[in-house]
Amino acid sequence: MIAIPRLMTAALLTGFTACSGTTGGSLVTVPFSAGGADVPHTFVSTAGWTVTLDTALIALGPFYFNIAPPTTDTFRTGIVIIQATEQVVIDALDGSLQEVPGGADGQTGTAVAVEIDLFPPDLTQSSSVRSLLGTNIGLVAGTATNGGVTVQFSGPIVINPNQATPQQPLPWFERVSGSAVNLTFEAAPQVLEMRVDPTHWFDSVNFGQLLQGTPSNGVYTWDVSACTTSSQTTAQVGQCAFLTALEQGVKTDSGVYLFQLTSP
Repeated sequence: MIAIPRLMTAALLTGFTACSGTTGGSLVTVPFSAGGADVPHTFVSTAGWTVTLDTALIALGPFYFNIAPPTTDTFRTGIVIIQATEQVVIDALDGSLQEVPGGADGQTGTAVAVEIDLFPPDLTQSSSVRSLLGTNIGLVAGTATNGGVTVQFSGPIVINPNQATPQQPLPWFERVSGSAVNLTFEAAPQVLEMRVDPTHWFDSVNFGQLLQGTPSNGVYTWDVSACTTSSQTTAQVGQCAFLTALEQGVKTDSGVYLFQLTSP
């Protein structure tokens, strides 16, 4: 992981904006809460599967709100005006809001994108959450049907480590590179809210690819090792394709991570 200090000083924030030809803003601290979006737990994916979710957990953060959007082909670009450097684990099926420890801080201005890190639960999370997720960033479970085919599924959300190279280490891929937002941070008191819509995680997922494997008690699962071997079985090919589509869905930059600013 790349550690970035929690609170940028006024000089550093001004330096960021000065380099881009803009003026510095006022320093602000904003309470930050997060929870699941108000969406049906049963939905039809764009791939044509009727999905019912029983579990949709995701570890998110730190968060970096950019006044100039980052690019997807480089690491840690953009111009950050607000950051929230604590992690939060969200039950995306629970619409209640929970406080993100430490809130967010930075300077006034309008953010147009936010980078969201996707790391396994850190030591700020409870022992039960760390035990449940382990080295994964999330967990999903439910049932998917399509054309008379029914697939019960349960397994981790994982960033495939096989993507990493010496030039592009794993943290390069452990992030939503630039979720689109339109947030004007002001000096007046505000509250930042994030909602997570898990339905779009499955936009391109083909649950039929799991059927090439063997279920346990009728439930199909997957393992990241399916993508790390050079000689794959038919079942591993299917699992790897499923994992890749799920990872891409989690990292979608529109419609999944929904932010708004409200009055306290």
